[in-house]
Amino acid sequence: MYKKILGGLLGAAVGDAMGAATELRSIRQIQETFNGKVTDFCTPPEDTIAKGRKAGMVTDAFSIPYILIQYKLKTDAGFSTEMAQKALMEWGFHEEWFELFAGMTTRKVINRLKEDSDKMSDWAYAGHLGNKLFKGHYYALSSNGAATKAFPMGLFNPGDLDKAIDDTIAVTMSSHDDKYSISGACAVAAAISKAMEEKVNAYDIVQAGLYGAKIGEEKGAKVGLHYPGPSVQKRMDMAINIAVKEGTPDMIMKKLADIIGSGPAISETVPAAFGLFIANNGNTMESIFGGVNIGDETSAIASIAGAIGGTYNGADSITSGYQEVIEEKNGMDLSDMSDKIYKYISK
Repeated sequence: MYKKILGGLLGAAVGDAMGAATELRSIRQIQETFNGKVTDFCTPPEDTIAKGRKAGMVTDAFSIPYILIQYKLKTDAGFSTEMAQKALMEWGFHEEWFELFAGMTTRKVINRLKEDSDKMSDWAYAGHLGNKLFKGHYYALSSNGAATKAFPMGLFNPGDLDKAIDDTIAVTMSSHDDKYSISGACAVAAAISKAMEEKVNAYDIVQAGLYGAKIGEEKGAKVGLHYPGPSVQKRMDMAINIAVKEGTPDMIMKKLADIIGSGPAISETVPAAFGLFIANNGNTMESIFGGVNIGDETSAIASIAGAIGGTYNGADSITSGYQEVIEEKNGMDLSDMSDKIYKYISK
């Protein structure tokens, strides 16, 4: 259990840090910039969001859930919208992450919370999130930020998919208040919850993800706002059909990028991550490499794929020495965090 927890944390961190260098590039541009496929930590080029950061440093994809876990362990608070809002505000005070990597949705939410969180009612808060409509491009409405911070709820609820889903809905409403964001986040949390079980296989994990997407969309429709957008569950079905067909993992990666997409919409990020997990037979590092090289939102996709694979296979499935790199470059102690999570869920 401890190795699964550490594997989930480390897989998510490695995927994020490795994907920081390839973020927003196409598959072809990645190959041209790095002279082929990226399979190690690289220094982000000067024309990327992560410019100036060292190889192995994480972005918001891992730092937000990391702070969320820290906050839960520190306060012993249950997963709730209010708890997640406070954790988001705490993350917002880390300038090395917030100023560089806060996306359109997260930045607006945190800045508003900093201004008058004590005065804002739940309805006013939901209405503020709802004004994302003014952006005029729907991909930003159901964005992948909800999915990258969903894996902690799976770690804290091993084998209890429904509890993981309910906790994820509460946390997701802190920053993404539509049914598709909720659906994608629940898919990730449910898959991680299933992966925490002792006897489980890749098929079981994918089925758990589909269950999470289905229940998340149903429950999300009752508590969240209704934005136009594609169903995460249906696009996961599409990704699965692509991934199980004959072809090399790299061929499948390109098909996923072409047909599903690898952009910031949660209906692209989550299906792509699951597709890569399937295409690589659940192998942790190969799934991460797929996310790093698929193009566009590489940090988010690789982080989710790494979290699923790492939880499934355990910490030993991740390249030796990578934990030391992550911890040194980011001032983190993932072993200590894993130990605290293990003790928490073993109470």
